[in-house]
Formats: sequence, structure tokens, C-alpha cells
Amino acid sequence: MRITLSIVAVFGLLVWTPGSALAKQKAAKAEAEPPPAATPLNACGCYRDAQDQCHCNKGKKLKCECENDCEPAGCEAQRQKQQEKDAAAALKKIQQNDKKGQEAAKAAQAKKAKEKAAEAAKKKAEGGEGRWK
Repeated sequence: MRITLSIVAVFGLLVWTPGSALAKQKAAKAEAEPPPAATPLNACGCYRDAQDQCHCNKGKKLKCECENDCEPAGCEAQRQKQQEKDAAAALKKIQQNDKKGQEAAKAAQAKKAKEKAAEAAKKKAEGGEGRWK
């Protein structure tokens, strides 16, 4: 009884394994040969098939110039990264302008304090201030 179950199990594995290998080969061929184009190539090097699915040529260097259209994978992430860089650059510029404004305000305040001290010294040198001259 054990021998028959072992033979049946081995036979089942042998029959089942090549079937899955053939399925994998068919799937690989399907991926290797994209469906025919229903629309012409756009500027990104991509097209749509009859089922309105986006396909991109893998051999060419693809571009990310087709926003909201059929475009290569990764373009949205690349666009998001660029927006983050631009936002960081704008924030840095704003911080630098704010820092310059603060430095200018401090310099104006120091100049005003010097002028006030000079005026006080001038009055003191002229004979003092107050009631009892």
C-alpha cells in the first residue's frame, strides 16, 4: 500500500511539474511580446493597446514628458521628488531673505542706539542737562 501511494505521488509530481513550467514559458512569451498598439507612440515612447492599457518600449530610453497620459513607470515618483526639491529650495530662499531682513533690522537698531548715545554725549559736553545748570 505504501509503495502504491509513493508511486502515485511521484507520478503526480512528474505530471504536474512540466505543466507549470509550460505555463511559465507561455507567460514569459506573453510578456516578451507586447500587444499591438491601438494608438501611436507618444513623446514618452509609450502607447495604448486595444484594452486601453499602457505599454512602454523597454529598449528605448524613455522620457517623462507625458503627464496625465500613458507614461513609463517611475515618472510620477520622479516628478514628486523634483517638486520636493523645488519646495526645499524655495523654503531655503525664504529663510535666507528672512535672515537678511533680521540682520538689517539689527543693524538699523544698532545705528539708532549709536546716534542716541552720540546725542546724549553731545548734550553732556555742552553743559549738561537738567534744572541745575
